[in-house]
Amino acid sequence: MKHEKQLVEAANASPIAARLLGRQAPSLSDWYGDPVGKDVAQGLAAIAQDELRTRLCEGGACFQLHVLLLICHFREGRGIELEYEQLAASCGIKRERALLELVYGQLLISCKCRDAVQHLNIGFSLAVDFLDSSDYFRLVRQHELFDYLPVSPKPSPPLKLESLLSEAGVIKQLQEGAGRRYDNTHHDTVG
Repeated sequence: MKHEKQLVEAANASPIAARLLGRQAPSLSDWYGDPVGKDVAQGLAAIAQDELRTRLCEGGACFQLHVLLLICHFREGRGIELEYEQLAASCGIKRERALLELVYGQLLISCKCRDAVQHLNIGFSLAVDFLDSSDYFRLVRQHELFDYLPVSPKPSPPLKLESLLSEAGVIKQLQEGAGRRYDNTHHDTVG
């Protein structure tokens, strides 16, 4: 009963991240980078650990649970570079690597960290074969807007996707108004 209550609370606090608890392949077009409180991250991590033990005993797939733990550890304020590298080294299939790169890039861009766009681009190129056309174009537009965000080696407080896109959109309009021309990298697919 306690486990079910925790799961409901976690799903309400972070519905997209909580989807990684499921047994189905997670969507590569979802946004997993929205910030959650430390308490929510700790609760979600505890549930993920329980589910991980269960799946290990059953011989089930566990990679997306490790990605969820990466998200939780990041939101708890832990350094996750080594954890990311270990997961990257253990990726068995292209879809897993795409998920890892997209999620890691999302976590970094939510705090406007310098290496975020590189990871998002790698994740996107790996995910292309698994995306339908609407998801493809949505991600292309998001990632192109992220290029406008000011990034630095020092993380800023995390922002939700809507805030990041709004800020990037404003910066884009200001730069276009100042005569800066942005070179679209997807001429073949986006007008």
